[in-house]
Amino acid sequence: MATFNPRVFTNPSRLKEIDPDRLILFLSTWSDYFIGRGLDLTAADTSDMPFDTIAAILMNPDQAVPESMVNALYYVHETARKEPMDELIERSEAAGLDIAHDDKSTPADIAVQIWLAKPDLLERQHAETVAFNRSNFTYFAGTSIKTAASEGQIVISEAQCREMEALMDPWFESKRRGRGSRVFVFPQENRIWILVRHGQPMRREGEHKEDGKDGIAFYRPQKDDVLIYDAEIDEIGVNAETKGERELYLRTLGMVLFGEDAHFERAERYNLQPLIDNGPAALVCADIPGLSRVRFVEFGRMWDGTCPEYETRRSDDLFETYGGDWAARLSLGRLTYAKFKVAFDGDKKERSVMIRPVNVARYERDADTSLVEAWLKARGFWKLQTEADSHDDFEVLESA
Repeated sequence: MATFNPRVFTNPSRLKEIDPDRLILFLSTWSDYFIGRGLDLTAADTSDMPFDTIAAILMNPDQAVPESMVNALYYVHETARKEPMDELIERSEAAGLDIAHDDKSTPADIAVQIWLAKPDLLERQHAETVAFNRSNFTYFAGTSIKTAASEGQIVISEAQCREMEALMDPWFESKRRGRGSRVFVFPQENRIWILVRHGQPMRREGEHKEDGKDGIAFYRPQKDDVLIYDAEIDEIGVNAETKGERELYLRTLGMVLFGEDAHFERAERYNLQPLIDNGPAALVCADIPGLSRVRFVEFGRMWDGTCPEYETRRSDDLFETYGGDWAARLSLGRLTYAKFKVAFDGDKKERSVMIRPVNVARYERDADTSLVEAWLKARGFWKLQTEADSHDDFEVLESA
């Protein structure tokens, strides 16, 4: 049965974001395919581009559509849509690429040139964007107090990335996810963002063909998981869907970086006891430069039993709502998560922070992480340990 790439081109207007001469050069890589579909790109008039014809071919691919073309279109348009043009130019120049640009250039013009010169650079740029946009992580502590990582000396080489891929591929294949995983690393001071790109189980769907007949489309979707390794405290955050994937990443990074697959264990990081013990005082942030206010706006709780009961409470300011009765109100049941609104100096917009014991956190924006973590530690929401002592598995919070 034939397979196809599900990244079908669906937005004709994006073609017009690319300079006509550059678009012809880009698509001419697959000129044989276009000729087979009735369009000779070499005869196209750039002053009167056949955008509608090109779009019709791209939006209605047949079984002969080149996968490399579909991927190229995907990465060009995704990167052009999400990345600042200045950053694309800076990255390309740093890589030694001669990219033409002037005041009429668009991000798509830059992205096309990068793809033509060095496709893997554009793919890496897209991977970095995905990695830095993730916000839900489950955290695990390392077992060593003093390591090269704890002194900020950890570096993940290209050879180690390839080693990780080789170690992970058998697991992905055994779980019907195929081989060919990719690992990208993005160092940021004492932290390293790691993106793992891999396949998912095959998907079969009904397909509508151009002649009106029914068919079957059979393909393997792609998925990105993200890890953040903190070299200063030897701790890793994992954004992955399943328990098996999380354990795979912990074993693999432990083995490749530290020579032991059991280096990372499940640590109890967060607790909500400061809300119950200290009430409004738990929100004090005057000692954290950069923070101006923290509001307690939502929490969940449950009552254990043969048929547990769950409850959610919300308010613009729960401590103001509860007044002097806050201790009695929060002592009922067991708190399962808490959400805060955090105001930052010089920023009018408050941003949400959610913590869920024992090791799940969600930040609305990654740039806020260091300040929020400093506040969590100062108020006792963050429990620092020298060694992990829990072997339970914890659920990762679903994306908001």
